[in-house]
Amino acid sequence: MKTKKCKILLRTLTIIVVILTIIYPSIRSKINQKIHEDFIENIGQHVLSANVMIIQDNYKREKNGSTNSISAGASGAIFRKEGNKYFLLTAAHVVESRENVDKTNIIVMGYNDLEFKDYLNNGGEYKGISNYYEQFPRGEVEYYNEKYDLAVVSFYSDKDYKVLSISDKSPEYGDIVGTVSNPYGERNSITAGKVVSRKPKPFGDESGKMQFPVIRHTAMISEGSSGSAILNKNLEIVGINLGGNENIFRQYVSGMAMSSDRILDFLNEWERK
Repeated sequence: MKTKKCKILLRTLTIIVVILTIIYPSIRSKINQKIHEDFIENIGQHVLSANVMIIQDNYKREKNGSTNSISAGASGAIFRKEGNKYFLLTAAHVVESRENVDKTNIIVMGYNDLEFKDYLNNGGEYKGISNYYEQFPRGEVEYYNEKYDLAVVSFYSDKDYKVLSISDKSPEYGDIVGTVSNPYGERNSITAGKVVSRKPKPFGDESGKMQFPVIRHTAMISEGSSGSAILNKNLEIVGINLGGNENIFRQYVSGMAMSSDRILDFLNEWERK
């Protein structure tokens, strides 16, 4: 009898653990959004226009002409302006060349520029996806370094966008942070959480050939958020998102970001090149 009861109890506990594992990330995200409403609102009011969307227009030569494909898009954050030339930070893997592609154009879209599908949904006239994206600024990769998974991209625009400062103080365990990004299917998504790593952890490719230290945080991000800014309460950049961790049920657990001290090292290398 005792053995049977123990088995039933074990199954019950297992089911509870599984349910909590599935729903906990969602509950935690909602709690974070509620607790940090003022912070999120502040980001929306003062930072939003520094968030850009980066799209790749990839061309490939064929026997009877050429084909092109438009990427789903990723994120970047403006950190410098010289005249009408803007500079943004993003992840290097966002702008890296794709295999089997002959030419890639980097397209930079402002926070309030419509994606092609949204343009059509708002009554826009169909004129071809590549033709549509030709109206937006072309980005030029000024510098990138795989050991940081960071890149600087420049573009020209007469529009007035926010320019963010980069903090000279790296985020620490327990610090409240926010992020604004373009997860697939969304634009200008603002989330908040906290830093959950006590020290940087190695992160890189599966083969382990390229590893770099990142911080972990609980502000919700997803695919398309790569390259977006992590912000402190002073609305300064304290990190750039590179990826995220999921549990066995593919539920978001934490984001991974290059911290501001490493960002400044990366920018110093760019300045010296």
